[in-house]
Amino acid sequence: MMRHLHRIVLAGWLLLSAGPIAAQTLWQPFRFGSADDPAEQVQRVWWRRERHLETWGGTSLIGAHWRLGTRWVFTFVTRSLTGRLDAALRTGLYGTYRPDFDSPYDALRVIDFLRYNPPRYRPVHLRLGPLTRTRLGTGHVVDFFNTTTAWDDRTVGLELGWSDRLIDVAFFAADVLPDQVAGLRLGLRPFFWAADPRTQSFTLGFSYVRDPAFRRHAGLEAFNFDLTFNTLRARTVALMPFMSLAHYRHYGSGLRLGVAFQSPYFADLMTFQFRLGLDYDGEAFIPGFVGPFYPVQNLQARILDADAYPDATRYAGVTLDEARGGNAFFTEIHLLFPRSFELWYFFRRHYGTQRLSTFHLRLFLRTRELQFQTGISRAGLDDFFSLFQKMGDQSWLLFEVRYRLGRMLWLLVHARYTFERLETAPDGTRRYLVQRRFEPMAGFRWTL
Repeated sequence: MMRHLHRIVLAGWLLLSAGPIAAQTLWQPFRFGSADDPAEQVQRVWWRRERHLETWGGTSLIGAHWRLGTRWVFTFVTRSLTGRLDAALRTGLYGTYRPDFDSPYDALRVIDFLRYNPPRYRPVHLRLGPLTRTRLGTGHVVDFFNTTTAWDDRTVGLELGWSDRLIDVAFFAADVLPDQVAGLRLGLRPFFWAADPRTQSFTLGFSYVRDPAFRRHAGLEAFNFDLTFNTLRARTVALMPFMSLAHYRHYGSGLRLGVAFQSPYFADLMTFQFRLGLDYDGEAFIPGFVGPFYPVQNLQARILDADAYPDATRYAGVTLDEARGGNAFFTEIHLLFPRSFELWYFFRRHYGTQRLSTFHLRLFLRTRELQFQTGISRAGLDDFFSLFQKMGDQSWLLFEVRYRLGRMLWLLVHARYTFERLETAPDGTRRYLVQRRFEPMAGFRWTL
């Protein structure tokens, strides 16, 4: 099925150019992938073209080794494209940090993101770059998917989203090469012609996820059906119950029930969504399995227990075939003021015999003098109070602060809790170990 995805994507792209698309309706907040990521909304006003060059220098701590580091960041906004290129070089007493340029693919890793700028009021999203927050549908299979979890092995992927009154299309590929996971969701509104907006909002969704995407034999195949509709007549907010049924081929199935209270343009100032839901998980099923840790914790890769390594080889977390099922309750809050502020909180409390609770947080703030962002994902938790314990092996963190010291002089503090790839195990399992990074730098920002 996935070998035909490129044809579907091409057909969707042709539809994008077919003519004007109606503005989004209340029940269609366009939130696929990084479409609403404020860190990538660098254009101050929609008609202004901008180019900036940042040059940074300072120190870099990776693992136990300090080095000198330098970074060059070029950000540009044209009529049809917005992008950011980010290159780094680190060297010191322990030599040059080789993973920065040890393969031809590193030339692609310079791309932070490249986004198509559609005409105003067209709900189109086309983006090339590492994926950081991809979700399909209700997030039952693909949720907070992140290809930067192992930073040195990050892949440059693709997101394509399009929506009109009849259909939603969402497609992602973790890599421009064919050996990574990809997924497609089609959402159909069969009653789009109805006079009652509540009837119009009735949406049937189907998702298909495959890894590897374009090879004959797949290690993972997932199918997901979802149903949602709006129950309110209000013009500014929507109350949307949803149901989702997901199945991993050769593994297990799960059911998700919930409700979302949301508005994509409340008071013309902000977007918000509040979600509550229940999960009923069968054996060999983990909700959001294609998530932030999927690049390092999947059917062919595992995270090593750092406390045992290197004396013993012990893996952290639960594999798909080891999952014994259970129930879960999740809450989600997402507040977004375009370009300036975002708070995105998600916690899923698992009730069962295994530690399968998960937590995600995204926080962003931008002012004239300051830009702050942090992202946290944690898995393998017992309950909410586990969040106050030290970060374990199933943890990912991004922390970045940029502060203006002078007219063009800025201070940068960048930290990551990521993973490094070790030698492959004799059975072919790719093994990853936690890696910590800390980089304080100072630099200049030039407007070109």
